[in-house]
Amino acid sequence: MFQLIKGAHIADITGLEEGYQLSDGKLTANVSAEKINKVFESFICKMAEDEVLFLYIEVPCSEDEEKELNSNTNDITKLHRNVYYLDGLNRESALDFLHSGVGELLINDGLVLFGVGSLKTNIEIGKCKYNMLIGFLQEADEKCFTDIFKENDIPRLATIKTAWDLISEKNPGECSSYEFGGKDIYVLIEQLQELGLYKAETREE
Repeated sequence: MFQLIKGAHIADITGLEEGYQLSDGKLTANVSAEKINKVFESFICKMAEDEVLFLYIEVPCSEDEEKELNSNTNDITKLHRNVYYLDGLNRESALDFLHSGVGELLINDGLVLFGVGSLKTNIEIGKCKYNMLIGFLQEADEKCFTDIFKENDIPRLATIKTAWDLISEKNPGECSSYEFGGKDIYVLIEQLQELGLYKAETREE
């Protein structure tokens, strides 16, 4: 049975199934909550031992940040996200993040987007809202993704239906924040900044 992450809720998820699609250098996948960590772990383990990896995290701006960003506009409905990067990870340190409370929080917070990738090979995988994973790859890297999903018993589909195809006024969806070990994403960001995490940009939703 497909399980949503703890920070996501859809009234009726009938028809939402695990699967992935590869098309024109892009991955789209639905992954049940209990397997998301495993997919990321498989991805990292496919990287070369000397591969230099990066972690990115996108989080909603705080209320005070939104007030400042919208102070010179009449459109108060615009929302923004801060984008952070942590560079210079190796395979071992990236796996350490997943196996700690960091991975638990990043996966289950319904408002947070995050991912792991390599600048050298231009391949990456990320978690979006409602258990959706996306990835970017070169044609030569397709086998990497097919192997990853095969290892986790997730089938390849010709077409894929995501949560966004199910959500409507009659079948609403909701994403929410999540705490783990007494920490929310903003506390985590502060802690990771001590390890070299830096803000790269602020962008509109």
